[in-house]
Amino acid sequence: MNPSIKDQRVVITGAGKGIGRATALAFARAGAHVVLAARTETDLRAVADEIRALDSGAQSLVVPCDVSREEDVARLAGEALAWRGGIDALINNVGVGKNGTVASLSTADFDWMVATNLRSTWLCTKAFLPPMLARGSGTVVFISSVAGLAGLPNEPIYCATKFAQIGFAQSIDYECYPRNVRVSVIAPGGTDTPFGFYNGTRVPGDPRLAGFHAPEDVAEAALFAASQPPRSRIFMIWMRPMNESLGTGSGVDFKPAERNQSGEPRMDTNGHE
Repeated sequence: MNPSIKDQRVVITGAGKGIGRATALAFARAGAHVVLAARTETDLRAVADEIRALDSGAQSLVVPCDVSREEDVARLAGEALAWRGGIDALINNVGVGKNGTVASLSTADFDWMVATNLRSTWLCTKAFLPPMLARGSGTVVFISSVAGLAGLPNEPIYCATKFAQIGFAQSIDYECYPRNVRVSVIAPGGTDTPFGFYNGTRVPGDPRLAGFHAPEDVAEAALFAASQPPRSRIFMIWMRPMNESLGTGSGVDFKPAERNQSGEPRMDTNGHE
């Protein structure tokens, strides 16, 4: 159990599946009390049951909500801040993506990705950061992507949202660190979660998946970022699984995108979250 995390109060968005679920369990194992936010209540209840079974003393609060909606975030903040008297950490994890070209993607796709990936970041940070600043302590972690570090083929909207998310984190760090609030970004590469199947970058049985990050790997990075001693902060953790080249940001060109079984573009071995 991590003594710096024990009894902290942590909000995790997108907590029902994948990296969000793994992050909730990692913090709970360390003794933190977690607020589980996502749209699907049955998923959140299942994670809450897993936390209860850990027998670590961690408690959980289930708040079904859509964090791209201002009224839902207001309700989430009200319940979370009242639950145990405040929040020590916010994990901005929720995200969606869809691959395609400018010609094939629609304005509805743009609105969906911007609302889920970027608007949710703004709304949740606006809800939970001011109390941290007033108290003089806290951590805001952004689960971003290598797609926020360099543009990737067939992901113009997704990359734009992830670039914006990292820029937002860089900007707010200026107002946070003088008031003892940490800001951290986790930028993982390929991660074996349902995300890739939803957005068309992967197909079942893809042999690359065995070498990708597990969701738990990304969760441990988030836990590490939130566990720093009082005088330290880690702004960026750029992660790559062992079966990917460094690629993004290294000056190495990406291979042309391949096609999945439905004929849609899919990423090469630099696939990512």
